[in-house]
Amino acid sequence: MKIFIYIYYFFRSAALRGFANATKLIRAESHNEKKYGINTSSIKKSDSDEFFHYQGASYIVLYRIFELVTPRTKFFDFVDIGCGKGRPVFVAESYGYDKLTGVELDKELVEAANKNLNSYALKRKASTIEFINANALEYNYKNTPTVYFLFNPFNAEVLKKVLARISLQTKAETWFVYMNPKYKAAFTEDKFEILHEIKTKRYLEAMVYRLK
Repeated sequence: MKIFIYIYYFFRSAALRGFANATKLIRAESHNEKKYGINTSSIKKSDSDEFFHYQGASYIVLYRIFELVTPRTKFFDFVDIGCGKGRPVFVAESYGYDKLTGVELDKELVEAANKNLNSYALKRKASTIEFINANALEYNYKNTPTVYFLFNPFNAEVLKKVLARISLQTKAETWFVYMNPKYKAAFTEDKFEILHEIKTKRYLEAMVYRLK
C-alpha cells in the first residue's frame, strides 16, 4: 500500500513542480537524512478528518524557507506544530535557532522524534530542543517572539482555532510558516500580513505570515 502512496505523491509533485524538480526533491531525501543523522522520510497515514497524515517536509523547500525567514527571526523561538518526527526542527536548529519545540498529538511520532534527537548533533551548545506530546488546541503558547511552522497538519476549522489561540496568548512578534498551504484563507487579512510566497513552477510550496 505504501509504495502506491509514494508513487502518487511523486507523480503529483512532477505534474505541479516539473519532473526535474520532483526528482531533485526525492534525491535530496537520503543525502540530507545522512547529513543530519535522522530518520524522518516515511509517511504515516491518519484516519482523522481533523489532524492529517505525517510526511517529512522537503529538505530543499525547507532550505528556501529558512534562507528567507532566518535573517529576521534568528533570535526568535521556533515551534513546529504537528512536528511529526522532527525534521523542520532539526533543520531550523542548523540555521541558528536556539530554542526549539515540536508539538505533536501522535505519541508514536513523538517517540520517533526523540529517537532522532538522540542521534542528532546540536550545532551550538546553547541550543535546546524539546518534543512535546500535546494537542495543539490545548497547548499553552508562550508570549515570546516565535516562528510557528505548520506543514498542513490540520483541516481549516482546527487551523482557525489554533491561530486564534496563539493570537490570544501572545503580544510578541509572531511569524507563521505555512507549508503546503491548503487552507491559507484561515490567515485573514485583518489579522495576518503576508510576507512571502514560495513557489516552484505551478506549486505553492509555502506562505510566510506575520501576526499584525
